Amino acid sequence: MAKMEEEKVAQYTQVHKAFRKTLEICFDMVVMVFLFFILYLTMYSIYLNFKLTYKVAEPKLLIANVLVTIILIETYRILIIYLRQHRVSLTHILEVGIVALIQKLVVASDFRELDAIKLFAIAGLIFVLGYLYIKIGEE
Repeated sequence: MAKMEEEKVAQYTQVHKAFRKTLEICFDMVVMVFLFFILYLTMYSIYLNFKLTYKVAEPKLLIANVLVTIILIETYRILIIYLRQHRVSLTHILEVGIVALIQKLVVASDFRELDAIKLFAIAGLIFVLGYLYIKIGEE
C-alpha cells in the first residue's frame, strides 16, 4: 500500500517542497533581523525611560514612552512565538493593538483638537478590540 502511494506522488512536487523550505528559512532570517532591531529599540527605549525619569518636564511623555516600551516587548514576544511555532496568536496581536491605541490617546490627550466623530471612532475601536480579546480569550 505504501508503495502505491509513493508512485502517485509526482516528481516535481519535491521541487515545491524544497522551494517552500528555502522560503521558510529566508523568512525566518528576516524575522530574526526584525528581532534584533526590536531588541535594540527596546533597550534604547528603556534607556530613554531612565533618562526621562530624572528630567521629566511632562509626565505624559514618560507614560507614552513606557507604553512604547511595552509595545516593543509585546512585539518581540510575538516574533519569538512565531519563530518557535510558525503561528501567531491573535490575542497577542490584540494586546499590542489595545496598548498602541491607549498610547496614542495618552500622547494626543489634548482632546480639544479631537472632534466628536473621532472620539466615537476611538471608543468604538476600543470596544471592538476589547470584545475580540474577551471572545478569543474564552476559546
